[in-house]
Amino acid sequence: MKRKLFVSLFILICCLNVGMGSMGDQASIKAPATDKNFIATVVDQDDVSLELENVSFDGKTYLTGKMGKADLSIDFEKIRSMLFVEREGQLTAMVTLEGHKQIEMVVDHDVACFGTSSFADVRIAVRDIKKIELHGIR
Repeated sequence: MKRKLFVSLFILICCLNVGMGSMGDQASIKAPATDKNFIATVVDQDDVSLELENVSFDGKTYLTGKMGKADLSIDFEKIRSMLFVEREGQLTAMVTLEGHKQIEMVVDHDVACFGTSSFADVRIAVRDIKKIELHGIR
């Protein structure tokens, strides 16, 4: 009786482990649909540059962060470029606005940037981005 119980339990554990292998498929990336098709050049920390369409941060076409105690949300239409720098464990975005005014804000380093290139859908963590230059809406 103990042997049958042991074998049954072993088979159950093996089946559960095999089933968990397909969870969280990281190979498939799908850029989320956006309300506006922003075009941008994204440069990562290794200086690899990609021209992307439908650029977004987790499907949103605005940058959010903090300036001091204030929470900010800046629409992509007002941004020319974003330069990301890590300082003392915080990710800082130096944002150049349309009127050439520059502001500095702390952003969440776990946010993902999505877009579509001519050959692939792209996802990259903001902490891995050096610079984004927005070219407008298509």
